[in-house]
Amino acid sequence: MSNRGAIGFGGFLLGLGLGYLLFRELNLTLNSAAWILIILGSAIVLSAVIRAVSPGLGLHRIVGGLAGGLIFALFLTQGISFFTGIIGVNNGFLPYLTSDVKTYTGASTGDSVYLRLGSMNGEITVTTWNQQEYRIVSTITARGTTQKEADDNLANLGKDLVNVDAASQQSLTLVYNSPILINNPYQINVEVKLPANAKLDLDLTTSNGIVTVSNVNGGSVTIHTSNGALRLNNVKADTLSGSTSNGPITGTFDATNCDLETSNGPLTIQIPSTMSGTYSFQTSNGNADVTVGSTTEYRFDASTSNGDVTFSVPNFIYSRDTRTSKAGQTVGYDTAQTKISVAVQTSNGSVTVRRNVSGV
Repeated sequence: MSNRGAIGFGGFLLGLGLGYLLFRELNLTLNSAAWILIILGSAIVLSAVIRAVSPGLGLHRIVGGLAGGLIFALFLTQGISFFTGIIGVNNGFLPYLTSDVKTYTGASTGDSVYLRLGSMNGEITVTTWNQQEYRIVSTITARGTTQKEADDNLANLGKDLVNVDAASQQSLTLVYNSPILINNPYQINVEVKLPANAKLDLDLTTSNGIVTVSNVNGGSVTIHTSNGALRLNNVKADTLSGSTSNGPITGTFDATNCDLETSNGPLTIQIPSTMSGTYSFQTSNGNADVTVGSTTEYRFDASTSNGDVTFSVPNFIYSRDTRTSKAGQTVGYDTAQTKISVAVQTSNGSVTVRRNVSGV
């Protein structure tokens, strides 16, 4: 490698290391375009100054390498969804807006409801109430480079609720799609209320927004978002799965089978332990804190690549016990009628698992 190449490569490694240490502690999604411009602009200015002061030495190459390393560190720590923030609705390149509120209501006479909901650049909130009907409220904001373009974008969205009543299950489908991939002009927040006495199957998808599910007794509950938190409050399900990026996962829930995953976000979870279940939790660049109930028996397996694993579980027998990785089960696990298995994995974070002696 030539001296000039070594200078540039050294600058790249320097930028990658510094950027990783800095950016892994931050969530920069809302200001993604500004950060990219700051890095590139600073690199151009510094490179020009160094080249003018010391022509022929090639020292300006270290600045270009440094900028490349910083941007690559952004990708590693913030994920691909970080860069989608540059072309999303909140990037400031669409200054004109118009909005509309659509409300959908109807009777729910059956004891089972399936809801498929697809939104974009906004929050989804699903909860139950003591009424035998559903209520869905969508607040839609459309943007444009002109007011006419914003109005046209709102008119072109044109999606209505599809309601199919069947003897076994009522099916509700509301999916918003945009043909505009670059500079997506829509922000859609959706609030849903469903009958509390119905068994609910949920399939919820959004981007750049929080998803909150509360007081739900579900069969299959599936949730996907990016750049937003998953909040699960008093949820019970046969199958519970969810994923996000750049956001935490929090809540209290029971499930027969559960798989939750985030990146660049912590996990703060309580399992009341009212039924047997298998749980898998994964994150990166975040701590994991799991509290379970006191009335059943458990098997735990937890590991991290850069942090501590701590179990606070009475009557626990370890099959693996190191600083970064622990596994084992409580004394009565093999013969218990109700048993729960929990696997937790993170990187660049600590894992804490505790059994709450007073109950969750």
